[in-house]
Amino acid sequence: MWKDDNSKIQQLWERFLNKTDRYPCNCPICERKSAHIYMHRQQGKKGAAWMWCSECCHCCHGTMMIPEWWDDDTFIDVYKTASHPDYLETQKVEIDCYVNKVLDDMRIL
Repeated sequence: MWKDDNSKIQQLWERFLNKTDRYPCNCPICERKSAHIYMHRQQGKKGAAWMWCSECCHCCHGTMMIPEWWDDDTFIDVYKTASHPDYLETQKVEIDCYVNKVLDDMRIL
């Protein structure tokens, strides 16, 4: 069962913006290398973001200002997403690969 009662999971957002991690990364709560992040632009700069750990099951979901350099993927069906990352958890390998690719491309620029 997902737990959304620990705000430490939101540290993943800052770490993502600083481009310091590769995914999966260490969870700020349990410290296992099982933390993931996913986002999808909804309109303009605003979008939805999910941060979760597959091990300790802490998660966070909310509306965020998505970085301009972020490009949405084409493989996640956003209509299957919800506040808890059940669907995203089943796609975590593809998500991590995609996020790492976007971050790698940003490091080259």
